[in-house]
Amino acid sequence: MEQSITDFLSGLSKSITQGFIERGGIGNSIEEGIKKSRKKLFITAVAISLAATGFFLTFWGIASAIDAMFTMHGLGFVLTGLIGILAGALVYKR
Repeated sequence: MEQSITDFLSGLSKSITQGFIERGGIGNSIEEGIKKSRKKLFITAVAISLAATGFFLTFWGIASAIDAMFTMHGLGFVLTGLIGILAGALVYKR
C-alpha cells in the first residue's frame, strides 16, 4: 500500500512539473529546484552518516583501550556509552 501511495505521489508531481514545462518557463525552475534539493539532501545524508561512523569508531576505540588497560571485561564499553549518552543529551538541550 505504501508503494502505491509513493507511486501515485511521484506520478502526480511529475505530471504537475510536466504541465508547467509545457505551459511556460516556470516548470524549468521548479524542476531545477527539485534536482538541487535532492542533491543537497543526498550530500547532507552522506556527511551525517560519515560523521556518525567516525564517532562510533572513536568511542569503540576508547572503550577498547579502557578495557585493555584495566581488564574490565566490557565495562569500558558501558562507561564510554554512558559518556556518549550524556554528551548527546547535552547537545540536544542546546
